[in-house]
Amino acid sequence: MLDAPRGARFTRTPAPTRVSALPETREEREQRLLRQMVGNPRVAYRLEHGQLPHWMIVAKERREQAEREVRAANRVEVDPDPFPPRKPRGRHRAPRWRGGWAAATLTYGMALAAGMVISQVAGLLL
Repeated sequence: MLDAPRGARFTRTPAPTRVSALPETREEREQRLLRQMVGNPRVAYRLEHGQLPHWMIVAKERREQAEREVRAANRVEVDPDPFPPRKPRGRHRAPRWRGGWAAATLTYGMALAAGMVISQVAGLLL
């Protein structure tokens, strides 16, 4: 096999062609598969007794009814929240500074004044 030329080392099976242009329905597919599995005991049991036991269907209906009753009982008129929660920011972003423009202006002014004082003191010392 390794001595074979490139492209001929492995066999390639052609893709299966579809016979029907229309997609088959769920029932058609189920019938086709059941015909293929004629001797399977599980398939025979399913055909005889149904897909699910009756008690499972009843239990599901009871659960759904209980959920509907709970939802109906919990359906209380709630006033909309006057302060809806803010959308969380991503971890890669710095948290929002809550000082506002006034605090930013005061900080900038204090840094400017400190720089002026330092330059005056440095001028006197030199």
